[in-house]
Amino acid sequence: MRKIPVIIDTDPGIDDAVAIISLAGNDKVDIKAITTTHGNVGLEGTTRNALCLRELLDIDCIVSKGAAKPMIVSLKEASSVHGENGMAGYEMENPTKRVSDKAAWDVMYEIAKEENGELTLVVLGPMTNVALTILKYPDFFKYVKRIYMMGGSRDFGNHSQNAEFNIWGDPHACQVVLTSGIPITMADMGFGQEMSLTGAEIKEIYGSAKKLKPLTQAFLKHDIEWHERMCERIGQEIDFDSSDIIIYDATASVALLLDGESLVTEDCTVVCETQGSETEGQTVFDMKGHLKMKPNVQLAITMDREKYKRLLKSAFEHFE
Repeated sequence: MRKIPVIIDTDPGIDDAVAIISLAGNDKVDIKAITTTHGNVGLEGTTRNALCLRELLDIDCIVSKGAAKPMIVSLKEASSVHGENGMAGYEMENPTKRVSDKAAWDVMYEIAKEENGELTLVVLGPMTNVALTILKYPDFFKYVKRIYMMGGSRDFGNHSQNAEFNIWGDPHACQVVLTSGIPITMADMGFGQEMSLTGAEIKEIYGSAKKLKPLTQAFLKHDIEWHERMCERIGQEIDFDSSDIIIYDATASVALLLDGESLVTEDCTVVCETQGSETEGQTVFDMKGHLKMKPNVQLAITMDREKYKRLLKSAFEHFE
């Protein structure tokens, strides 16, 4: 069976790295390119992380640099969550291979045309690169089979009251993508919470990849310390092993792998708020047709949790 041709658009990022591992360690996937954008840390940092991960995971693909800032809103970052370098402070060896001379939007378009409508985009950060590709190449939508995106929230946000970080990072880009006509499967915050794993399960998954041990140890240490701070803040007893831990970006990558098997979705219309002073970046879900628009998103609702866990563990075991 032909492998699924994939471009990963990303801003690594701890959970981005886990998502990349989940795809790199799966024999159903052919990673054609990793394109980088602003987001968790600045573009130079996300690009270095992508280059380092490509070598660490032995991925035979292009790494291409994309947008250094959002289309309109001010630049935002999340180093307070992922560490100053985005990798929980772990310094990977300097990459020996260079970034592509071509910009992310040109790489996306060229590969999409080569794959003749079979390309899947896995978008793990702000959607600036995808939006710029759509705007530069009006026929791009014809060549993309589907986008699996991690972003948005049905309820409350994580970096503002109403907005999830990836969408908050470039709401105008999100709206361009939502109205592009490209089929979209959205793994929002609600789906991530539905697919949470216990701390003990995270330890088991990370421990499966002996080749990645220094990196996963840094991730685990970061997760434990973050959990301890959150527990202390709310006066809760610290028990990492039994607590729910969410790896948001991995839910989007595994949704691709499990689509058609155990992924449950619901068709709905989603628009992105780009102007509200208190709601900028909010994804608005019209589940009852009030907007009189055709559904433009398959919202991921749930998937088989044990299969999700097994797929992650199997991908990490690929790097024993």
